[in-house]
Amino acid sequence: MNQINLSTLQSLLPEAKFQNTDSIVSVSFTGLTSLSLASTTEISFVANKTFVNDAKASKAPLLVVSSDLAELLTEKALIIVPKVELTTAKIIRHFFPEKQPTGKQSAHIIIDPTAKVGSNTDIGHFVTIGKDSVIGKDCIIEDGVKIGDRVQIGDGARIGKNCVFFDDTIVGKRFIVFGNSSFGGDGFGFVFAEGKHNKIPQVGRVVIGDDVEVGSNCTIDRGALTDTTVGNGCKFDNMVHIAHNCTVGDHVIIAGQSGLAGSVTLGNHVIIGGACAISDHLTLIDGTIVAGGSSLRNSPKTKDVWVGWDLGLTFPEFQKYRVNIKNIVNLNKWLKRIENIEKKVGIETKES
Repeated sequence: MNQINLSTLQSLLPEAKFQNTDSIVSVSFTGLTSLSLASTTEISFVANKTFVNDAKASKAPLLVVSSDLAELLTEKALIIVPKVELTTAKIIRHFFPEKQPTGKQSAHIIIDPTAKVGSNTDIGHFVTIGKDSVIGKDCIIEDGVKIGDRVQIGDGARIGKNCVFFDDTIVGKRFIVFGNSSFGGDGFGFVFAEGKHNKIPQVGRVVIGDDVEVGSNCTIDRGALTDTTVGNGCKFDNMVHIAHNCTVGDHVIIAGQSGLAGSVTLGNHVIIGGACAISDHLTLIDGTIVAGGSSLRNSPKTKDVWVGWDLGLTFPEFQKYRVNIKNIVNLNKWLKRIENIEKKVGIETKES
């Protein structure tokens, strides 16, 4: 594992301010971990004020903090930065550097003579690449990946084991996907006639932008007539489904087990929590947030946090809804008690 000293940290983090570090100039740091687990050679971080007391008690000799928290930890050696999480990610990456391609290609691969593979790209065992496909340089394509005809994958891609790219799929630069995901399979399009479901040809493509990351067991279906598109910088968790003809904007986040039905349009910077279901042909405007476990059947009219099932409520409205349900339940209990008291004292009431 890589180690790092104070001087190297200062070079790695030119935007940071270092405070009270005279006593740790000679320390070789061996990692970054949580406050409670840190040893005397490990860096730690303070995410918010809740952890200030833990930080004071921690053995960590150096802490990553924001400027407002630095005022509460004046006796500690500190790295003061605008974004604590971003800086910790950079430090962690130093200790655990990303795997880099070497250009090594397995003897057990099938590449069509018309396909082109960029320089310094790794190709694992049992990979197939179809005709007229173009793979960028500096990629890592792991074992069992199947790439169809006329597929384009940009430079710097990291393709996990057993992923499938169907014909005509286009993927941008620095794409990351983990195992067993599928891109460009047929959309779910059928018309019921003559007593059976008849398949509608799916002849669009999947087009994915730059800097997109996709988890394991995800599916993005090709469009029926037009393309299914995913913008730049999107991040999808495991088991996310994007149906045919969806248009996903830039920097969208979708958590695990969520799905978009056909022809959904997501604006930029939309966030969808886990286990959400978005009905077909809906539009979510820029910055919309859908809370985990929710289902939308109507397009939200405003940028807000939406929650619930098919109620079409914002988060504050849903909280009121929950309170009202609780009040109704309690009211029914009180009504029952009142009825019992009235019977005991001989009061007769007539229902109106």
